[in-house]
Amino acid sequence: MAMKPIRKVLITGATGFIGGRLCEVLAFSGKITPRAFVHSTSAAARITRFPVDFVIGDLCDRASVDRAIDGCDAVIHLARGDQKVMTQGLENILNAATEKGVSRFIHMSSVAVYGNTPPPQSVSEDAPAKRTDMAYGNVKLAQEKRVLDYWKRRGLPTVILRPPNVSGPFAAFTVDLLNRIRKGALAILDGGKNPCNLVYVDNLVEATLLSLWKPGAVGETFFVTDGGSLTWEQCLNDHAALLGVTLPRINTADLASPKRERFVRDSLRALPRVMLSGELRSVLRQIPAIRSVEGALYSGFQSIPDAIQQNIRRRVSGPRTIAKNGLSESRPFTRDNIFDAQARTVAHSSEKARRLLDYVAPVSYHDGMALTEQWLRFSKVL
Repeated sequence: MAMKPIRKVLITGATGFIGGRLCEVLAFSGKITPRAFVHSTSAAARITRFPVDFVIGDLCDRASVDRAIDGCDAVIHLARGDQKVMTQGLENILNAATEKGVSRFIHMSSVAVYGNTPPPQSVSEDAPAKRTDMAYGNVKLAQEKRVLDYWKRRGLPTVILRPPNVSGPFAAFTVDLLNRIRKGALAILDGGKNPCNLVYVDNLVEATLLSLWKPGAVGETFFVTDGGSLTWEQCLNDHAALLGVTLPRINTADLASPKRERFVRDSLRALPRVMLSGELRSVLRQIPAIRSVEGALYSGFQSIPDAIQQNIRRRVSGPRTIAKNGLSESRPFTRDNIFDAQARTVAHSSEKARRLLDYVAPVSYHDGMALTEQWLRFSKVL
């Protein structure tokens, strides 16, 4: 039986980075009407410029999900949120899509299903994924299993996409890298020779649109990457070059483990720093009684000898060092998600997407960086 034409697509998470770009592309194409399922239009400034069909509701409210999906031929599920959204919200949208008989249900997952140490076999999607030490990956893995269950047991025509880090204009990954470089909190790990799995946002949109109508996509899971060979050394150096700085190089042995949070102790240590912050004081000064007390305390503090004042400030805020290029420096480097990503040795392949979806990344890594730089300068991030 021929698949019915897709005229209207429900997009959850439409105000996010990927969802926003998807709405833009569909609106420009004029062939498919995007319906944005949002909590409110207050966060939708980027896409309200286009003729997008908006439905306000809550994924965790089945009635509003039913209203949102009514009249749609397909669903692209991009929404993220708390545990309730990731479980009950997903269940609601899967149920509604099944009952409405949509032609395609595309679920956005992640290569994070393989955790921080993906097995060598995960070059392809055939490698089985299992629970790891990465909480986010475990949530996405549980979602994948639920989506596939709807395909196998209830016949919902599903497609699962597994992108790595997504780059481009508005990308949190891109802005976060630049912020960390500015703070001196990022370094090239172990020579930076490991593969950097990356996908430019328009390439991911391309794979998503192909998944909407390609017959061979149903019931399948796909990695979606830029392709080619990109190392973390090149990726990080290219971002550092935008800021005119050179990144330090460290070894894994130089990384400090994140400190274990101790509720009472850490709260007491943070309290003086928060109380002395200019932002909080400016708010509290609006209360006359507090403004009066603060003025008296400040006068008393100013009467203390300078050496004692500086010692108190150092105890509250910690020492501040200046790195080359005038950037604040943070030492030692603490293990985090970017350092974990640099330690991964597997390059996930989009060969299956090329074979079954005819996916070929239309935007190269270098062109994507050039487009991203234009946006960064236009938006005054650089």
